[in-house]
Order: sequence, then structure tokens, then C-alpha cells
Amino acid sequence: MSRTNTKTQIVAAAENLFAQQGFAATSVSEIAAAVGVSSPAIYKHFRNKLAIYEAVCDSLFTPLAEATKHLNAAADFSETRQQLQQVLALLADNPNAARLVQYATLAKDETLELISEKWYRRFFAFASRAADDPSVEWLTAPTVMAFHCMILGYVTLAPLHESIFHTNPLSSENREAQMQFQENLVNGLNALYQAGKLSTK
Repeated sequence: MSRTNTKTQIVAAAENLFAQQGFAATSVSEIAAAVGVSSPAIYKHFRNKLAIYEAVCDSLFTPLAEATKHLNAAADFSETRQQLQQVLALLADNPNAARLVQYATLAKDETLELISEKWYRRFFAFASRAADDPSVEWLTAPTVMAFHCMILGYVTLAPLHESIFHTNPLSSENREAQMQFQENLVNGLNALYQAGKLSTK
């Protein structure tokens, strides 16, 4: 097994373990066993468990960063729909990204800081830029958080919802329905703000 292949296998095994049981509950020896190497062999590639976690995050979140870097909060929702669909598709194709965020949020440890500082500030940069634009009345921190919860929660709760409704929430048809719902919601919010029936305060 080449050194490159071993490192790739370590990251892949660690991703699955971190997603299944969280960072704190996963040991380096478990990762090593999943790869089929000794624990000391892990340290030839990574200085510690957090470095492995960081490599896992790089693998999972780089495509999401690419998908969100051109988001423009000042645009109509329909204009950004394609990019948001891409984000949802990426999360649906590999739900481990959402699971890592969920575990880090519950743990409130160094993994949350890493995800927040290195990745999520980048993901939400478009919203920060829009905060200074008075024409984008509906886009506030609470609404950004709500829409983020809808997308992330939609992915993490997919197994539960599938068991209840007997349909795969992550199918392309159901993902399209979710995007249509969010577009309708944004259009409704904009209409209410323009009519003066909702306040951004």
C-alpha cells in the first residue's frame, strides 16, 4: 500500500467514524483498525486526531465552499436556486458533512471552532455582505440561520423522515420539492416585508 493511498484511506475511514459517533468518541486506534494498520502508522501521516479531523473537513467542505462562493444575497432567490440546489445535492450525496456539523455543534469543542472559523464564516460571507445593503430587507441573521437549519436538518433527519413517510427525502424529486418550498417561502417573505406586514427588527 503506497503512502498516498494509506493517507487517503485514513481520511475515508475517519470520516465515517466521526460521522457515526463524533470526534470525542472516536479513537485513533479505531481509525487504524478500520484501515488495517497499526496506530503508530497513523502518526506517520497525521500529528494527532484533530489533524485527521481537519483533513476530513477539508475533503467534505471544499466542494461546499466552491458551490457557495458565488452566492449573491441581493439576487432574487430564483437566481441563486441552482447554486443552492448544488449545495443540497452535495450534502445529499454525502450526508457525513451534515453529520459532522451536528456532532460538532452538540460537543461545542475544538471541532466546532474549526468548522466555524475555517469553513462556515466562508459559507456565510454572502450574508454578511448583504447586511449592509438596505434593499435586502428580509436577509437578517435569524433568516439565514432558519434557512441553514432547513437545509442541514433536511439532510440529517432524512433517515427519520424516510422511516415515517416511506419516501427518500434525498431523491432528486424530493430535493427539487424542498427547493421549490424554499423559493416560495422567500417570495412570501419578500411580499410581506414590502407590504409592511413584517419587520426586520
